[in-house]
Amino acid sequence: MKAFVTIFIILIFSPIYAAEYSPIPDSVKISKHPKAGVPFDLVYLKSLWKKRILAIREKGKLPIIDIESAFNPAKVNAKKYAKSMDKNGIALTAFSPGVGMKKYKNGNLWSEGARRAVGADPGRYIPTSTAGISPAFTEEPGAFVAKTISMVERDNYPLMGEFEFRHYMSPRQYKRRETYRDVTVPIDSDAGHQLFGFSQRSGISFQIHYEIIDSLLLPLEKMLAKYPKAKVIWCHLAQVRYSKDAKKYSPDYVRKLIEKYPNIYFDLAFGGSGSVYPGSGEYQAKVWNKSGRVKQAWIDLITDYPYRFLAALDIGGDRMDQVSKNTRKLRAFIDSLPKETREVVAYKAAWKLLFSEDI
Repeated sequence: MKAFVTIFIILIFSPIYAAEYSPIPDSVKISKHPKAGVPFDLVYLKSLWKKRILAIREKGKLPIIDIESAFNPAKVNAKKYAKSMDKNGIALTAFSPGVGMKKYKNGNLWSEGARRAVGADPGRYIPTSTAGISPAFTEEPGAFVAKTISMVERDNYPLMGEFEFRHYMSPRQYKRRETYRDVTVPIDSDAGHQLFGFSQRSGISFQIHYEIIDSLLLPLEKMLAKYPKAKVIWCHLAQVRYSKDAKKYSPDYVRKLIEKYPNIYFDLAFGGSGSVYPGSGEYQAKVWNKSGRVKQAWIDLITDYPYRFLAALDIGGDRMDQVSKNTRKLRAFIDSLPKETREVVAYKAAWKLLFSEDI
């Protein structure tokens, strides 16, 4: 206990340099690292995270909280990833582990990857619950949500990972013909009601992957109205893959959602201005104009409601090497916003949503 107190005092009062409170971990696969103790001590972890954010600011960089990324614990080199985060000014990442097909077939609906990530590098990883992706969530949505709720409550997770209620194949998956990722779980199914209800009771946020399709908008709005205190992060702002099916979605529509429902938030992970969805041949990120600049209507909306928009990198198991690429794209978007809005979107909005406090 004395050793813990001594370390904590050093972390609080020592000069603010990343190496002193957020050291680069030894080269290790996260899947092999011992698990962090639970329930997570968020007071202690937040002290580390605040100092890391401040250290990046002191160096003249805008710190970023990556609110939405996923990973395969067996494929992450903690040392290499930490260096990549430091290089790009990523203060924290909400890494959500997945349950692979092999583990799922053995009856698993949960991964301890987040505990191992925090154990390996507590200064960089926000513990985030197991991602609601294929096959565990899409094959057994009710059982998966029930398992998630029990583990989130037991272990004190501050955030629940991305639940794929409607997911087209990604561009990479489309090209590889990985049709198993084209999935639908109705947002107003029993599993959806379980999830929204738990978020309403607990105040814990969760993420949804929910393709922008006109026929899906009303069911989502009904759920937002039924559970007004559920905190919902709709991932991938304005990522429209088939515009013929998404004629209602626009900056004005999102503005109306924000003004009507105080519980809806949006992450800013989407393709660059040249990103084409192979299924439709369309540019899928509708925030950019033809010259590669951010459309003024989106700038105006985010400026008016900055705390409803969250920075995100959307790193995944098949693109762990894209931190620099995705950060450049994200910073280009953030840099288009007014100066006073940038800090909010980059990290302040995420902090306030997760912890109900300003930073």
